[in-house]
Order: sequence, then structure tokens, then C-alpha cells
Amino acid sequence: MKKRPVLLAALTAMMLAVLIGACASGARQPDDSAVLMPIPVYGAAPIVRVKLAAPSKKDNLQVDAGRATLRLDGVETTLDGATELRLSEGLITTGSGTGRFAEITPLANPGHFSLDGRTYRGVLRLHAATDGWEVVNVVDLEQYVAGVIGWEMIASWPVEALKAQAIASRTYAVFTMEESRALGRNWDLDDTTRYQVYGGVGPTASPKLWRETANVLAARSQTTGMVLTYRGKGFKTFFHSTSGGHTTDVRTALGVDAVIEPLQGVELGNFDQDSPKHQWKVTLSAAEVNARMLEARLQPGQPIRIVAEQVASSGHAVTVRVHGPTGASAVVKATELRHALGLPSTNFTARRSGDEWLFEGKGYGHGAGMCQWSARGMARQGWDSTRILKTMYPGSELKTLY
Repeated sequence: MKKRPVLLAALTAMMLAVLIGACASGARQPDDSAVLMPIPVYGAAPIVRVKLAAPSKKDNLQVDAGRATLRLDGVETTLDGATELRLSEGLITTGSGTGRFAEITPLANPGHFSLDGRTYRGVLRLHAATDGWEVVNVVDLEQYVAGVIGWEMIASWPVEALKAQAIASRTYAVFTMEESRALGRNWDLDDTTRYQVYGGVGPTASPKLWRETANVLAARSQTTGMVLTYRGKGFKTFFHSTSGGHTTDVRTALGVDAVIEPLQGVELGNFDQDSPKHQWKVTLSAAEVNARMLEARLQPGQPIRIVAEQVASSGHAVTVRVHGPTGASAVVKATELRHALGLPSTNFTARRSGDEWLFEGKGYGHGAGMCQWSARGMARQGWDSTRILKTMYPGSELKTLY
């Protein structure tokens, strides 16, 4: 009988341990898989499928691939010059017939085609569905990187800055490609700022404006196959235009619940001082602010005071408290307010004077990862791309994939 209290005490301790363990396991933990993943093995530059957003919204396209092969639902014909492709009732129509899948392969070496006023490398694919079609440029990763660098940075910038962009863009593409393949889509990335801007070679009618400049091609070739890693894994190398002196963490910038050293933000000083958005002012009428907030469904819809509520160490607001005319207030995400009002960044203050609002701030873009204007400033002071990247992404290492 004397053993019973001991047994009860032991059972109680076990139950407490289970409860404590359950509470611990139920706590919210950052999901680093959103920005960190194993690096794939490539023997050569992999193929990238880029959805061309603007052409995908049209029903008629003029494509000129010179001498090329057209494959329409598996049936091949030869093209010689421009051809028209039309979308009607879920089918692609060409001079060769109709089908749900078309592929145009230039026969020149290197192959290129003209579409929507731009010249692209590689192959063009079109996938039709009842609700539209997907226009996809299929290129190898190095051709893709060449088509990104001069659109994400100014093509005449120093080569070391462009090399930093090439490595960041290649790393971002590899990560996103692996992420996208699991979704079963016909494309990996699109050509907009939703991923990274891709414009191919440049305007077909204006070769002098082509983004594949000597500096861009040098940056691509001198970094072939190079990506950034963190502790042996690839990570999502976010970048933006202007930091305003300090980059921020991905949770503040993009709402990504992950914690890795390269994406936690870093002080950069005045390397981006030549950017027109290093510091900025935006003036909006009170009526326009009211209208934009109502359109974005942010409350209160007629603010009289806007104050940062939670601020990251970088100076970027995480949340903002919006005060209304009746005394009520609400907390909104700073990123939502920024997009609703068209502000350059979330690092800002707001002041109302009469019928106008004055917003003053620093930086342009989401603020995470590499600051492009700071990369330019560093390169102009003699920094090489490796030093630039290791400063922007602390703890990162370079790896050559192929």
C-alpha cells in the first residue's frame, strides 16, 4: 500500500512531461524550407521554362523565328519567316491546322525568335486550355540569366555588380525551378517582378537597346554555373532596388516565416546614395488616400493619423496603426498599406497637413536580400562580386553547379 503514492507521483510526472512535450511541439516554428532546400545536381545548364505574361493574355500572336520547325500536337512542319498563332475556343490555330500544344524551334544556331516586339533565345511553347493559353519561352539557365541581368540592373553598370546579380538571379532561378516542378505546371517562373524580370535579348527593332551588352555577357560568362549556398543548401536569394542603408529580414519584407542568416538583414551604409529612392517623399491628397484604402479594404478608410506600430531593426515597419476620425483605430500590415498607396518601401513616416498626406522614407522595394544600388556603389569602390554577395547575404558561400 505504501507504493501507491510513489506510483501516482510517477504517473503524474509522466503525464506532465507528455503535456509539456505536446505544448512544445505545438509551438509555431519558422519553416526554413520556404527559403532553404537541397541543391540539385546538374551535369550542364538545366532548362528553364519562362511564362511570358503579356503574350499569355493575348489571343493573337505574330512570331518570327526565321527558318524553324513548328510542332502542332506532334505534327511537324517547317516555317520560313513570320507566322500567326491564334487562340479560339481552347485551341491554337496556325496555317498548319489546330491543336492544344504548339512548339516553335528556330533552326539557326544560336536559335532566336521575335515575339511581341522582343527577341528571345531558345524555343517557344504554347499550351492551350479552355480559359486561355500559356506562352512559354524554353531556354537553358545561362541564356535565361543573360536575359535577366540587364533588365534587373542597368546593363552599363560595373561588371562586378552585374556578376553579383547574375549569381543571385541564377540561385533564385534554381530554387524556384525546383519549387515549381513539384506543382506540375507547364512553366517554372514568369517574366515579371513576381519572380524576377526577364526580357530576353531586347527590343527586336532596336538592337542598340538590347540588354545583352558586353558587360552583361561578361558577367554571365564569368559566373557560369555559380550559385550561393548556406550551410550546404541553396537558398532563395531575394533582391531589391534600394535598401536606404539597411536591408531587412524576409518576414518583415515578404511575410515569409523563416530564419536563416543570409536573409536576416544587414546594415549597408550609404553605398546606395546615388539611387533616386535612397530617400524619397510622396505627397497624396487626402481624397486619394481615402479612395485607395477603401479599394484595398483597409480600415479605417478615412484615416487622420498613420503611425508605425511594430518596426524591425532595419527601420522597416511591420505593422501600422491607422486612426480614423471617430477615434477608432486598426492595425494593418505595412506591406499592404505600402502597396495600396503606391509607396516605394515600408520604411516611412506619414504626416497629414490639411487635405494632403506627406510620406517620407528610404529605399525602394521589399528590402530583403541584395540591394542592387548598393552593389553598384560597392563595385564602383573596387569591391568584387564575391565580397559584395557575402556582405549582402552574410554566412553564404559560392558553389559551382556545372
